This record gives sequence, structure tokens and C-alpha cells, in this order.
Amino acid sequence: MWNRRAEEGRQFYDGESKKENRKLLEQFQVTKAWGVKKYRTAMQFIYDEAHRCFVVVEGPEETFREREPYVIRFDQVNSVALEVDEYWSEEGGQYSPRGLGQLTQEKYKDVFWRYDFYLIIRTDHPYAGTIRYKMNFKTTVMKVPGCGFMYKRGLEIGGTYEGEKIRGLISKIEKELNREEKGIRRETAVGILTNTDPEGVSGKLVKGYYDEKTLNKIENLLNHARRGERIRMLLVPLARSEN
Repeated sequence: MWNRRAEEGRQFYDGESKKENRKLLEQFQVTKAWGVKKYRTAMQFIYDEAHRCFVVVEGPEETFREREPYVIRFDQVNSVALEVDEYWSEEGGQYSPRGLGQLTQEKYKDVFWRYDFYLIIRTDHPYAGTIRYKMNFKTTVMKVPGCGFMYKRGLEIGGTYEGEKIRGLISKIEKELNREEKGIRRETAVGILTNTDPEGVSGKLVKGYYDEKTLNKIENLLNHARRGERIRMLLVPLARSEN
């Protein structure tokens, strides 16, 4: 859940500070928990709007106090950034190793693109200076649709985003999602108008790259980005004033 600095901070976590944190946990009133609920070891961002504080913890909302996470006040937050780790692998398994070496354009279509989303929260908290919250439990793995007969280097969304750039990322994924939806509608229309099966020539141009499974995966990425922006808007006053 925490970076090295936070783990080192626990070594100096004295009894009085631990007692105070336990008191804050007892007072904590859950407003909402954001995270993947399907897996019991997934990380959750849980906040208390009444007391204006939050925790980031591994495990379900119902038992988060047992893990004694640091309670951090909203006003201790300095900045929030969204980090997207975009990389490739030769195989499509959940734990397939990261690809090595130079990837040439003609191989873009052959590899699997992989995505992990992290929210980086920097604070003035004495024991949790930087929190690296992994937003997805499982890595999203997919073959990325091409543009016509051209293939892209993934969705081209890897990097670290702050401020308005997070909204730019959301817009970029939304455009990709819309392109997918148009492809699916086109595939359906081709079948109706030509009375051919999906394996016809026109169907192949679309079906291989614009399928429902890929659509769902891209929508999942969009949900991570939107959640990151909601948390930023919650924690950073300046972000709220941008609207």
C-alpha cells in the first residue's frame, strides 16, 4: 500500500502516535469506499467526509480498521497524480513477463498491451509522505485496435498525469471507446446489409479489432481514470475550483 518512505516511517511510529491513530479510526465514519470490491485483497480508498479524512488500505471496507491504516486529513494532501503503466508482453496471461528489447511497428499487432493504474497521493503526514494506491487489482491485458490497417503502440496513454492532464487522459480514453463502439455498430450493419456471416471480408476488418471484450476492457480503464479524478477533486481544493 505504501512506498518505502511510509514503510520506514512505521519503524518510528511511536506508541503515542499509534494511540492517536487508533482514536481517529474509531471516530472514522465511512462516507464511501472506492476500489475493486470483487477481490478481498484489493486496495480501497475510503473516506470520511464529515471528519475530512481518508485511508488507503488493502482489504474490504468492513474490516479496514483491523489493519490500522494511517488516517490522513484532506488538508494534509499536497498533490494527487495518476500514473498509468503501459507495457507489453509476448503472451497474454495475467502474469506473463514484461516484454524486453525494442518493439518495432510491425510487431505491434502481435503483442499484448498491459495496463496498471496508480494514484500517487503526496501528503504532509509524518508517516505517510507518499501513498501509491493501485487502482486495479488485476492487470488489464488486451490486443489494441488499430486505425484501419495501421497499428498503434498500445493505447498510447502511459505516463504520469496531474491537474487538467488527468481530464485530458479521460477524454482520450473516451474517444478510443467511442471508436470501438462505432466499429461494433459497423460490424452489425455490414452483416445486416450484406446478409453475410461475420467472417466475410468486411466483417474481418472489424471483428478482429472491435470486439465486445476489448470494449469492456477499455471501459474498465476509463473507470479507473474517472475514479482518480474524483479522488483528486475530493482531496485538492484547487481542483474543485477549476470547475
